[in-house]
Amino acid sequence: MELATIEQFRNLVLKLGLPRTDMVLFGVICPYCGKNDRIRPLEPPEELNEEDLGWTDMDFYRRIWSELQPKDVLAVCKFCHNIMQLQGEAKKAIPLYEW
Repeated sequence: MELATIEQFRNLVLKLGLPRTDMVLFGVICPYCGKNDRIRPLEPPEELNEEDLGWTDMDFYRRIWSELQPKDVLAVCKFCHNIMQLQGEAKKAIPLYEW
């Protein structure tokens, strides 16, 4: 996936204020900034309300989610606002892009 698409997804997550739940994943280290107390799992599209988010944003969120997340969890670091994949029961964070 292109960096521009990942950045667009990141901006959408920020714009929508996702995740809506404030559950911290302790023990997971952000692969971008190194923080370990700010990682929050993103909601799968089926847990979000299309009326609240808007059809266009929801469609984009669903598309990116399905491309990035075949079986793992997507999460965001609330410190640096980068998106990552979590593998192995949410113990290992994998960056979506390398610097």
